[in-house]
Amino acid sequence: MFQGGELISKFKEIDFSIIIPTYNESENILNLIDAIKCNLPDNINAEVIIVDDNSPDGTGSIVEDYIRTCENPGYSGCSYLGSSGNESTATGDFESRIFRLRVVHRKIKFGLIPAILNGISASTGKYILIMDADFSHPPETIPILIRELIRDPDSIVVASRYMLGSSIKGWPYKRRLLSTSAVKIAKHSLRIGNISDPISGFFAISRNVVENVNIDSMGYKILLEILVKVKGVRVKEIPYTFVDRRSGTSKLDLSVALDYIRSVWRLYRYGQQSRPKQKSDTEKRSSVRFLSKVGRFYTVGATGLVINFLISYVLSNSITNMWYIHATTVGIAISVTTNFVLNKIWTFEDKQFQLGSTLRQYGLFASISALGAALQLGLLYIFVQSGIQFGLSLIFAVALASANNFLLNKKFTFHEKIWD
Repeated sequence: MFQGGELISKFKEIDFSIIIPTYNESENILNLIDAIKCNLPDNINAEVIIVDDNSPDGTGSIVEDYIRTCENPGYSGCSYLGSSGNESTATGDFESRIFRLRVVHRKIKFGLIPAILNGISASTGKYILIMDADFSHPPETIPILIRELIRDPDSIVVASRYMLGSSIKGWPYKRRLLSTSAVKIAKHSLRIGNISDPISGFFAISRNVVENVNIDSMGYKILLEILVKVKGVRVKEIPYTFVDRRSGTSKLDLSVALDYIRSVWRLYRYGQQSRPKQKSDTEKRSSVRFLSKVGRFYTVGATGLVINFLISYVLSNSITNMWYIHATTVGIAISVTTNFVLNKIWTFEDKQFQLGSTLRQYGLFASISALGAALQLGLLYIFVQSGIQFGLSLIFAVALASANNFLLNKKFTFHEKIWD
């Protein structure tokens, strides 16, 4: 929980706290700080809090040196607050703005959300703005976020990569597909369809909106958790141009992908537990129950395809010695496992997890999945050889193989009547 009421009174003049988590951003950080100062509106008192995860390239130390040696940052009342807690003030030509800079040093790299939470706990502003340190989030967009949040303080203002007017520069096709797949998983799994970019890392929010949210995941998309847990909050999106990092290396790796999948699953369970029971939950018509389970089964199958792609792509692109065939094999194994768990809990509503029976179910599910894959290939070959266009053949083959998988799993894996 964030306890906004415990702010130290001498810091009450700060309007915006800009939280920037860093890890190995030595090539970007000082230029970013200067860019933020240049783009802050004249009437806004702000602080920038760098939360550094003990970067091996000395990012935190570089900012510390900057704090110690910068004698005249060019703004009246610019107050630099070092990590020691000692405050010094430099006077310039203007008298309308306060700017503070602080470093929070963390001893180990322990995830992006905990770093952001550390920064928020150390902050003093009425409003919070979160952004990355690699210039993919342009400082020129900061004034727009600030203006929109001040206009509607009870909202969340999100810089979106996917709404009309936005663009992405510098990403290869696979990276775009990875991101859009993650967005689709979030929107459809967590029922947050009123936002185009629920996994944006660039947004602004009032402290009084976020202070009562229990953030308990270890993933890397704090906005997603806020959207799920803050009920009825208004979301305002603004377009911007996302530009791939200028320098340094991407933080995307297998652990990030797995953290994201775990976070979505945790938030899905949270939503299920907090959702009021609907009439459809006790539907007694066999046809409706059957079609509902079919829809869930196909949704899980689509999610499995995305998970397969995510794991295969990350492994083959971030682990040098992982051959793409091996990476894809791992992706298939993980997606089959996640499909089994989701279908067991969600599609067939089987909450019993005794070890022996669960392992037997898993073996049956994997065997039926393998049979379905063989059936799909066989049908595809037959259709294509019969003169049917490949795309149409693929659709037919996938549909029939998936229907076979659903019916066999319903009957033999989860011991349900076919028409129920």
